[in-house]
Amino acid sequence: MKPYASVVVLTLLLSATVTSHVGYRQAEALIRADMNHALAETLARQTDAWLSPDTLTAYRNSLTIEPLRQWSFVSYDIADGLNGLCSERQVWQDGRRSVAYRSYATCPFATIWMLSDQRPTAVLLLLAVLWTIGSVLFFRRQQLVVSLNGISLGGITYAVDERKFYDVGRNPMRLTPMQHRLLEMFFTAEGHHLSKTDICNSLWPKKPDASETLYTLIRRLKPIVETGSRLHIESDRGQGYRLEEDPKRS
Repeated sequence: MKPYASVVVLTLLLSATVTSHVGYRQAEALIRADMNHALAETLARQTDAWLSPDTLTAYRNSLTIEPLRQWSFVSYDIADGLNGLCSERQVWQDGRRSVAYRSYATCPFATIWMLSDQRPTAVLLLLAVLWTIGSVLFFRRQQLVVSLNGISLGGITYAVDERKFYDVGRNPMRLTPMQHRLLEMFFTAEGHHLSKTDICNSLWPKKPDASETLYTLIRRLKPIVETGSRLHIESDRGQGYRLEEDPKRS
């Protein structure tokens, strides 16, 4: 996948993560609000300061979030060390005495997450998946088009119509005119083999002895061809050169 396509996917995934976190925090806020409301209603009907099973039943019946009823309970305001969500501190009094209460919820992460609105997150994740699939299909289609209109060898493709070389990443290769011409001769030659005489006559027809120039050209072309492909240029007993593919190379 191209770098810019990866950036889009990472941006969508990061946005989905942030959106999911925001939705989770909003769900916690709704739970606290429901607990505050239920505790206020319960204490309004409370006739004494003692907690009883009826107090817990009345509190849970006042909760509007159904899954919260099995995870939430009422306690005197002495349990600050408990883990989980808690309501605001509320005070019951009958004129002579007053007692502070809180309600707590020990909801698992999964319960709160299921109560949160994760639809925006799902949309972003879906877009990330669709973008990934679309990008892969697009670049594979590009690769197929290049391969159908060219010669592929060892990870390098020569697009005949464009007269351009593409590396294994389907990026245009940077070649000098002489390097391009020589590589073009290798790709189109039978068996990808060229004699020194044929190369010199084609590239430097007016030069009496181009052996040293050819050697320099081959020496500079080798690392370009061999980097990132399965190809290498092999000397053929000093009489020529052969472009070969090594299946063991990655």
